[in-house]
Amino acid sequence: MDAGSAMTNKTIRYCLGLMMIAWSGFGLASAAAISVEIRQTGGGFDIQGSYMSPLTQCQAYVLLTDFSSDEPSEGIKSSKVTRLSDQTIRVEQMVEDRFLFFTTKFESIIDYTEYPMRGMDLRQVKGYFKEYRGSWRLIPKDGGTLFTYQAFILPESSIPMFLIEHFMNNRVQQRFEKMANRANRKKDFIPERCQ
Repeated sequence: MDAGSAMTNKTIRYCLGLMMIAWSGFGLASAAAISVEIRQTGGGFDIQGSYMSPLTQCQAYVLLTDFSSDEPSEGIKSSKVTRLSDQTIRVEQMVEDRFLFFTTKFESIIDYTEYPMRGMDLRQVKGYFKEYRGSWRLIPKDGGTLFTYQAFILPESSIPMFLIEHFMNNRVQQRFEKMANRANRKKDFIPERCQ
């Protein structure tokens, strides 16, 4: 079995595992409402993900574009938000990530292009990966808004493959769960611009 087939099999098992997990009693998002698929392609990874939220489209957009949130985020040591234009925001962060006995510190600079009420595109200017670009889209549904995400990540060749696979198979899942949980917690908060 080649590495591509192994990654595809891991992806399938991972997606099935997500759908079968039932979270109860902890205020966590239902696993059935979260979908993540990762495919290895051309030395990089394509990520497709989504989660359903109880938010209106306006609430979802405000949450998605809350770059100056005071809520703590794991690994982020400092953050600076700069508006480059009416539509573009630059987020510069110092990040520290730990895995087993390894600690990695790096500067992350990502430009976000906003599309009011519909979502945003993102592009890494500087960071952990050789290339990182993607988009978020907000799709209104009965009873809430569907957050959809797609991205392409091209790792640096100096990063060991076991670290990349750990990130892809574990961190991506955890981040989607955290985002879905945050959206669920915000369902009763109506931002001023949504009133």
